[in-house]
Amino acid sequence: MTHQPASIFANCSRYYGELEDVFQVCVNSTNPCQSMERIETAITISNVDYYSSLVLFSIAGLMNIYCLFVLLPLYRKLQNDSKKKYIFLITRCIAGLLAACAWLLIQCIYLKSIAPANGIVPGYVLALVLYIGSIYVLLGSYVSMAGILYLGVLKPIIFNQYLTLQVVYIAVCIIFFIAIVLSIPLAIFQASIAIPVSIKCTDKSCNPLVTLIHFFLVTGSLVITNIILSFVLISLLRHRKVFMKLDTESNASLNSAIRLLAWTLFAVILISIGEVIPFVFMEIRRHAGTITGCYWFYHASEIISEASFALIESSIWSVALIMDPLINVILDKTVSRQAKNQVRSMKNQCFRLAQTITGHFSRKKKIEEEKEVCQEQTTQTELIFPPRPEQLINI
Repeated sequence: MTHQPASIFANCSRYYGELEDVFQVCVNSTNPCQSMERIETAITISNVDYYSSLVLFSIAGLMNIYCLFVLLPLYRKLQNDSKKKYIFLITRCIAGLLAACAWLLIQCIYLKSIAPANGIVPGYVLALVLYIGSIYVLLGSYVSMAGILYLGVLKPIIFNQYLTLQVVYIAVCIIFFIAIVLSIPLAIFQASIAIPVSIKCTDKSCNPLVTLIHFFLVTGSLVITNIILSFVLISLLRHRKVFMKLDTESNASLNSAIRLLAWTLFAVILISIGEVIPFVFMEIRRHAGTITGCYWFYHASEIISEASFALIESSIWSVALIMDPLINVILDKTVSRQAKNQVRSMKNQCFRLAQTITGHFSRKKKIEEEKEVCQEQTTQTELIFPPRPEQLINI
């Protein structure tokens, strides 16, 4: 008769379900009950991250679609000089929509519902391409819009004579081209790190190089974007201080541009925090050595930290992607006026539709009432003037 070893969770106050079977082999834990409680806490944080991401990134996608719904009709009616600025607002909304879709694919569909399989999963690679590409398109549109504002206010001759609409279109194409060129190889190699594929990318081969390249590209792009936006914002603030009393109408437009640029800088700072800090934390943890299931059980508090960082990262991104199109609509007077006109038009259409529906039913009701009145009059006539005997005989 074989002797069954006692469970390491025998002294715990409650049963932890299937988790006990997973970590039963981790017999070197000094306090297995506390470790299990921390692991359950990390699972709870991960579930909060999943469901909040599902809701918030869906809202972010809808907000960017609404921003495009407002901007595209407005863009067709603008003059060429005005189109130079608003093309990058449209680019921002497209990038925000792609980023929201990428987050939903990676975090809420792939990682939650589909286990990594052998070979490159096309959906996972596509999500990574959308995610990485949207970052560069978003940053490129931020920098380009800041450049448009700088040239339009401080260098009007260059803005009017040399910066044509065709040049702006070429700049947009270059932004998307660079984003595609950078995102596709990085996405493939990052997928090969997470999933066993024919392209071997292990800790001893390409993994450190790919991680380093991606880190320097993203960090460098964020730093350059922050520097350019800060420079343009300071330049516009100084310009407003000098010419504050000269032209009230121009000052109003300048104030709107400064507010929009200030929000853009704040959004980039948020994205920088959401990208760099979790990335650095995860890299430090990865270089700590070989990590097994029992390692996480013995250091369960670190699982809570990683789950919390993942929640913070997704929350920062979702807030930035929700607020960015909303701020674009609110702070820009032309866009805000277009949104109000669309809301007013929708209200009028709904009112006319309601009038049409109620008018149809009221006419139908009126006809039925007229029929009832006619029937009542006929009945009263027959009661007052009964038919003659010869009429009855004929009947």
